Amino acid sequence: MAGIGWLDCGSGASGDMMLGALVAVGVPLEVMAAAVEAVAPEAVKLTAHQVIRNGQAATQVRVDGTDSVHHRTWADVRRLLDDAELPKDIRVAAHDTFRRLAEAEARVHATAPEAIHFHEVGALDAIADIVGASAGLAHLGLDGIYASPVAVGSGTVSAAHGTLPVPPPAVVELLAAANAPSYAGDDGRSLVGELCTPTGAALLSTHVTSWTSQPPMRVVRQGFGAGTREIAGRANVLRLLVGEVVPATYAVPHLA
Repeated sequence: MAGIGWLDCGSGASGDMMLGALVAVGVPLEVMAAAVEAVAPEAVKLTAHQVIRNGQAATQVRVDGTDSVHHRTWADVRRLLDDAELPKDIRVAAHDTFRRLAEAEARVHATAPEAIHFHEVGALDAIADIVGASAGLAHLGLDGIYASPVAVGSGTVSAAHGTLPVPPPAVVELLAAANAPSYAGDDGRSLVGELCTPTGAALLSTHVTSWTSQPPMRVVRQGFGAGTREIAGRANVLRLLVGEVVPATYAVPHLA
């Protein structure tokens, strides 16, 4: 049977939430940390902690040592990826994710991808999130990754270019290019704020093969990756289910 994954994006998605979900389903933190260390030009440390989000136990992965003041262009990040000693599948996935991010930012700012300075997105934490998640997903070796519609939030968010509407324009571009369904999330009032970050949207657009409610599958592992925010009445987590495809001849067991 083929292995698949399903991401429940009902509270959005971000790079650190993806890292946490991957650790929670059994990806060794060291696998992701080694890939990040191969790329990052400065020291970066990943640590995993158990946290509670609205009563739900979840894994939070912290990326420490990322307060660098260097703003990197897409060309800078591409050189870091090309020069790193990485397996081909991880390099290709990370390269594709950053390319999508650069192209989305370029469309928003009416410029060329090569001219994009990632600012906070190009800082070491985003490099850690994207390379780490690419390594974690490669480690799982899934044949397909499905995802629910993406909750994006509402309101405004502060960014390098000033105050932006939520969802940020780059998130809209990334999800639209991936044909991903999205929504504000519940009634809007309880989910004010940014739920899906550009890094999260870029990872989803790269790795998700189909947007759907949970497909027929026999779940063997479940993991929750925690975001940093506390949201009243809701667990701010990204859930990942890993399992096996259910064949057409699968017999549903009868409950006693």
